[in-house]
Amino acid sequence: MFVRTVLGDIPPRLLGRTSCHDHLVVRRIDGVELPDRFVIDDGEKSALELERFKSYGGGSVLDAQPFGAGRDVETLASLSRSTGVHIVASTGIHKRFFYRDDFWSYGASTEELARLFVSEISDGAYAYDAGLPFAGRSKVRAGVIKTATGKNGLDDYYEKIFRAASIAHRKTGAPILTHTELSAFGAQQARFLIDNGVSPSCIIISHMDRVINTAANVALAKLGVYLDYDTIARVGYHSDEEEIRHIGKMVEEGFSDRIVLGMDSTRDRLASYGGKPGLWYLVTVFPEKLKRMGVSREAVDRMLIDNPCSALSFGRREDCGD
Repeated sequence: MFVRTVLGDIPPRLLGRTSCHDHLVVRRIDGVELPDRFVIDDGEKSALELERFKSYGGGSVLDAQPFGAGRDVETLASLSRSTGVHIVASTGIHKRFFYRDDFWSYGASTEELARLFVSEISDGAYAYDAGLPFAGRSKVRAGVIKTATGKNGLDDYYEKIFRAASIAHRKTGAPILTHTELSAFGAQQARFLIDNGVSPSCIIISHMDRVINTAANVALAKLGVYLDYDTIARVGYHSDEEEIRHIGKMVEEGFSDRIVLGMDSTRDRLASYGGKPGLWYLVTVFPEKLKRMGVSREAVDRMLIDNPCSALSFGRREDCGD
């Protein structure tokens, strides 16, 4: 069993404390008006962010920006090499927001999409180009398949993406990370992937804490998938205290082994870019808040260390120690 990082495959236990949903590099895309807060394009600043993250005990980051959406895998590899932080890159297709109206994925078949995902996992992900996503291939391999749904859930377009992701997973063993809009359609996503041959332990459903609904989260966790809680220190949605009360309830229900954590950083949340609270908040302030509010150290370590080890692995989840 292994985790595929931008510098190669590693034993899962080397991950350490992990942000399971973040953004370290997001570049401009021709024909797409990305708000400035989404653009993370200074390699030196991103390196400073990672260096401080590591100095406080951070070990790994899953970068959730997929193919053609401003992803730059070569810069991710450079960042990992210079800072010593393990980085997992994503293939896949994000929500429509990140693409031109004439982007390749709209006309591509399920089989063509699956071939792209498999090739980026097995051979190397395409290098960044603002206007030509197939301009050149890098040697950096992706370790996660990213998918998304919009406000209407699995419409025909997104179902095609999810079906292709399922095929690619079955061919490679790569885990799948999904985006939900305001926590909606997580169960629909999970059931579709499971029905299409994806093991629940290979599925991470993101943003399930945007809108706090413990009953819905319990039902989703019972399917055996991982729930990614990444609305940490995002007061526009809710306070950390509300987040932690929800996490506490999930732990009490017996689902500490189904939760992973992330910051889902934008430019205005990265301290090296002048924002707050900084990526290291995940491994410093937030764990202490969890423990002060009654979440055990064991549960905190499970969410930050043990669960990412399993969730990001290729291979049998039953043996995450080697």
